[in-house]
Amino acid sequence: LGHLMTFTSGLDCDANSDSIGSESRMWEQQDETDYWLYTARLPMLHDPGNRYAYCSGSANLVGASLAAAGGTTVYDLFDRLIAKPLKFGPYHWALAPNGEGYLGGGAYMRPRDILKIGAMFAANGAWNGNQVIDEAWVKESTAPKVAISAQTTGMSPEQFGNNYFGGSQAYIWRTDVVKSGETSYRSYEASGNGGQLLIIVPELDLVVGFTGGNYRMGGIWGRWRDQIVGGHIIAAMTDAR
Repeated sequence: LGHLMTFTSGLDCDANSDSIGSESRMWEQQDETDYWLYTARLPMLHDPGNRYAYCSGSANLVGASLAAAGGTTVYDLFDRLIAKPLKFGPYHWALAPNGEGYLGGGAYMRPRDILKIGAMFAANGAWNGNQVIDEAWVKESTAPKVAISAQTTGMSPEQFGNNYFGGSQAYIWRTDVVKSGETSYRSYEASGNGGQLLIIVPELDLVVGFTGGNYRMGGIWGRWRDQIVGGHIIAAMTDAR
């Protein structure tokens, strides 16, 4: 599970459409409707833990363990353990062809509800005085595990710059720093294609959410952390002090 949540499974799966395990090829094929089995049956390219490659299928495969442990679907677990305690409004969950919840992306939620998840993590798992997520898990899941670099991906510097933003991988969360002027602040974030971002800056008790439609244009939304959060939001907060 740790390898899946840090995208170091070693499976033939990355965001490149040439990879048999890529999200686009998984969704386009019609032979296997169970996406957990589709990913689990991929050939191994590397020993687990030796190579970083972002893979939506890896995040989705974690759902197999969640469903087995919880005895129900992943979307039922989310609804009971997260959405209801945080009083979510309407939301929609992406489903695989077999009807199981998909954990690789595609959920539709109100920005204010996405921000609640960030606020809960910023409060060490608490929401309105209730401990929704164990504090120890908040710390463990947001701690850097694997550097995201040309070396860990096996790419050339040029290839790496065209595919990744650096930083480190925690458990699904990506960790980095936000630069504001001469100061850098530790941050962790959930980032999705097009500019769906949830950025938490613990030192400032700051949570920022973005939605966007710049799909496959990471060069645009990949800069928002420093340009907008650091350049404007944090700058205004610190100036106000």
